[in-house]
Amino acid sequence: MTARSGPTEGALSRWLRGDLADRARYADMHTRFRNAQPIGALVGGTTLLVSWWHGPELVGLVVLGGLTMIGGVRLHSRLPHAEAIGAVAFLLLELNAAAAVLLSGGATSPLLPLMAVPVFSQAVAFRLPLFVTGMLTSMVLAVLAVVLAPPAVPAPDWLHVVAYLALLGCLALAGHWLLSADLHSRDEAVVDPMTGLYNRVTLNARFDDLQRRAADAGTCVGLVMLDVDHFKQINDEHGHDRGDLVLQELADRLRRELRVSDIAYRIGGEEFVVLLPGRDASGTLQVAERLRRAVQGEPLSDLPVTLSAGVVSGVGGIDSLADLLRAADGALYRAKRGGRNQVVAAEPVPGSPRQPVPGAHT
Repeated sequence: MTARSGPTEGALSRWLRGDLADRARYADMHTRFRNAQPIGALVGGTTLLVSWWHGPELVGLVVLGGLTMIGGVRLHSRLPHAEAIGAVAFLLLELNAAAAVLLSGGATSPLLPLMAVPVFSQAVAFRLPLFVTGMLTSMVLAVLAVVLAPPAVPAPDWLHVVAYLALLGCLALAGHWLLSADLHSRDEAVVDPMTGLYNRVTLNARFDDLQRRAADAGTCVGLVMLDVDHFKQINDEHGHDRGDLVLQELADRLRRELRVSDIAYRIGGEEFVVLLPGRDASGTLQVAERLRRAVQGEPLSDLPVTLSAGVVSGVGGIDSLADLLRAADGALYRAKRGGRNQVVAAEPVPGSPRQPVPGAHT
């Protein structure tokens, strides 16, 4: 008997908890649902109003529901297997809601639509198998509550309106938390948290899109690779916090100087890339020089800062991002080696019909 319990418990735990990604998502959802008092107040307040019409026995269910929520939150932070505790809490709330529907008229109960609230909350908190199980459980409980409910005097229309408004409020709150979590996750995935610029993941996707458009239009895509000169010295002499401020103000400066269609990316440390749709080699060089002068002409975080840049322009449908980054990086290296605070044009990418820009540093 003991030999069989171990694998069974392990399988149940895996079913409840899922993988690391599922647990991270659940933890994030729990953080957002931790202060779910407004939802509890909407459901509990509506149940209290219905109890005024159908009888005081519903008051006890409101108290039990409140204790379930409080107990679930406290146990959630103190005991292991938080997902199991959350699942049990949702099940108890569904049972509570079904009992309230049973005592308040079944099919005619104003509380029947509110049984959707725990289900919707599970949809945004749990992985799919657990959510489907919770949804099916709620459906069975709702059918039983309707079938087993004794005859009752229908509630007045205004109670149904109140229940609808409560349902609408609960779903709006839960939907808002879900949207906030989704946007937060997207921001973490594509935006550099320090500067607010897009990161390298977005650079790859954006370049592919620009390449397709450039190929269709027969135009180019300019790329500028920027590096803050002597940034390590800034960190060493003024501290990393000051260095972070320099990068943040540099990001703001880049946004100010670029067109809406020109997008800057932070690809690591003090290195940035700017994509310039429709810019040929000459136009890319001009933009890079303007950025260099804009930074040199005004301190960043009250410190004199300069940039070095390597520039290249790719022909739509021909040059890959890896080729352009390699070429721009080589030009940036020559700018650093040549004394910094300058813009250097890259050599043509092998296989590209592009020619060097007259007058550019090479």
